[in-house]
Amino acid sequence: MAGLWGEFIFAQPAVDTFIILSGFAISHLLHSRSPSYLQFMIGRFFRIFPVYLVCLGLGFATITQIPFILSTASWRDTIYFAWQRPHSAQELAHPMLHLLSHLTLLFGAIPKKFLPEATATLLTPGWSISLEWQYYLVAPLISWLVCSRAGLIALGVVACAGLSSSVHWANPHLAFLPAQLPLFLIGIGSYHLQAIARAAARSTTTSYAIVAVLVAVLMVSWHWVALAIWTLVFGCLFIEKEDCAARSFFFLRRALLHPLTQFLGRISYPLYLVHWPLILVFLAALLFCKMDLASGAMALTMFVVGLPAIILAAWLLHKTVEVPLMRFGKMAQNRIRTTR
Repeated sequence: MAGLWGEFIFAQPAVDTFIILSGFAISHLLHSRSPSYLQFMIGRFFRIFPVYLVCLGLGFATITQIPFILSTASWRDTIYFAWQRPHSAQELAHPMLHLLSHLTLLFGAIPKKFLPEATATLLTPGWSISLEWQYYLVAPLISWLVCSRAGLIALGVVACAGLSSSVHWANPHLAFLPAQLPLFLIGIGSYHLQAIARAAARSTTTSYAIVAVLVAVLMVSWHWVALAIWTLVFGCLFIEKEDCAARSFFFLRRALLHPLTQFLGRISYPLYLVHWPLILVFLAALLFCKMDLASGAMALTMFVVGLPAIILAAWLLHKTVEVPLMRFGKMAQNRIRTTR
C-alpha cells in the first residue's frame, strides 16, 4: 500500500498515462486528417507553446522564492525538500542557460553531465512537455514506421537503446524520447487495435480482450499503474455494446463523461503547468505572513484558498491564451491547405 501511495504522490502514473494517450491521440490525428508535416507542426506549436511560455515566465519569476521556502518552512527537513534543493541551486547558478534550454523545449534531451537538473528547473511539470515536443517532431515518421515490419523492428531497436541508456538521460526526470518510446507505442498500438476491431465489428470480442489485458497488467511491475489506468479508460472509450464486459465499465464511463470531469479535461493542460508556480507563490506568501505555520495548516489553507485560485487561473489561461491561439493555429493550417 505504501508503494502505491508513493506512486500517486509523485504523479508519475498520471504522466505515463498521458504519454500513452498522446500516442493514441496523435495517431488518430495523423490518420484521420493526413496533414502535411508543416500543418501538423503549426497545429502542435500553437497547441502547447503559448500556455507553456506564459507558465515558464511565471516559473522563472519564482526562482528566488524557492530558497526562501526551503529555509523558512518548519517542515523543511523532508525528502521532498531535500529533492528540491539541488534543483533550486542549479537554476540560481545558471538561470539564463536553463531559460534558453527551456525556450527550445528540448531540455529533456540534454544529458545531465552538460546541464544538471535541467528537467526540474524553472517549471518542473514542463519536463513532460519537452518529451511531448520531441515526439511531435518525429510523430509522422513514427506513424509511417509502425505500418511496416521493418519499421517496427527499427522502433524496437531505438526503444531498447533508449531504455538501456536511460540512466544517462534522467536529469532528474526521464524526458528523452527513445527511453519513453515504449509508452508512446502502447498508445499508437491502441489506436490501430481500435481501428482493426471496429472494421471487423467485433466489439464483444475486444471488450473481453480488454478485461484480459487488465488482468495481465495487474500482474506485471513495468508502469503497471499507468497501464491499468489506460486499459480502463481505453475500455470506456471503445466498448459500446451491451455485453457483460461492457456493462462493467458503465460507472467509470459515466464518471468520465460527467460535466465536471469534462471541464477539468478542457483546462487540464494549463492546470498542469500553472499549478507549480502558483503553489510556490502561495507557499512563499503564507510563510512570509507566518513563518512558523505548521504543515497541516498550510495544507488546509492551500486546499481551501489555493486550489480554487489555481483552477481559476487555469480557466483564464484556457479562455484567453489556449483557445484563441489554437484557433489561430487552425487558421494558419487552413491557409496552408488552401494554397497547396
